[in-house]
Amino acid sequence: MSETLNAAKTVIRDCMMVKDDEKLLILTDAGKRELAKVFADAGRELGLNTVLVEGPVQMGGEMPALCEAALNEADVALLITSGSFTHTKGRAAASERGCRIASMPTITEEIVNKTLNADFNEVERISLILTEKLTKCSKIHVTTKLGMDLTLYCGGRTSLADTGKLGYKGAFGNMPAGEAMIAPIETKGDGVIIVDGVVVGMGILKAPLTITLKDGRIIKVEGAQAAEFEKFIGEFDDTAKHVCEFGIGTNANCHIMGNPLVDEKIFGTIHIACGNNLFMGGQQGGNMHYDMIINEPTVFLDEECVIKDGKHIY
Repeated sequence: MSETLNAAKTVIRDCMMVKDDEKLLILTDAGKRELAKVFADAGRELGLNTVLVEGPVQMGGEMPALCEAALNEADVALLITSGSFTHTKGRAAASERGCRIASMPTITEEIVNKTLNADFNEVERISLILTEKLTKCSKIHVTTKLGMDLTLYCGGRTSLADTGKLGYKGAFGNMPAGEAMIAPIETKGDGVIIVDGVVVGMGILKAPLTITLKDGRIIKVEGAQAAEFEKFIGEFDDTAKHVCEFGIGTNANCHIMGNPLVDEKIFGTIHIACGNNLFMGGQQGGNMHYDMIINEPTVFLDEECVIKDGKHIY
């Protein structure tokens, strides 16, 4: 547990850069209570004004009112939860107010110990390079050796970097960090997505899943787990069938673990997401946001190849 405590201190001190006069909130639920206590202990051992608040386990929808009330009073918050509050209005409002927030849904002690010792200076460097390239480009073209061939459009959209450096006012990101992401135009985008890694909500796939996209919308799903996938997305708003994000993993310490918090950050992968993207500058609401991880892609941003078979080449 000392390894976890030290990693927690690194997050609080080096990533969140909490100051002595700031209020640190650890927001959790029954499923993540014990791990959250370690982060609370870390804050207190650092001499910080630290409060631990536990709400109910919640896998979707808006943040519970009492949790939101606590967040409204915090200067810095770590969301160590079973489900994600990333895409809630309460989180967005707190960020707008200036609260610095790290969201860590589904995080485990193993993830803390294996991934939060990354070189975040290098994660930041790579993420910012790709963020600049994504912001400047109008068209994203992705292929893989398995037959994926997808074109998305992002002209006029601004890319975001998840670097792990969250010391500035209103900063928001995941821990572990490591991605460059953009909200593509939701009503455009055509081709075939072949997911050979993970689908958030389903876990590590047993076999590749082939998804046909037309005008930004899923129109056909094929593969051994197609019925499972369709049942999964059918439980949410219709926007769960519409593209909402393109992301590139930038953290070399992350490896496939069947956990979206880690898997979408893996260096050498990309992810396509559907659902809500209001939190990242898109125009699509909804009650779900799920990522699909693709291994060893080749990625063109306009005419520049930035990834070739999973190897970054810029």
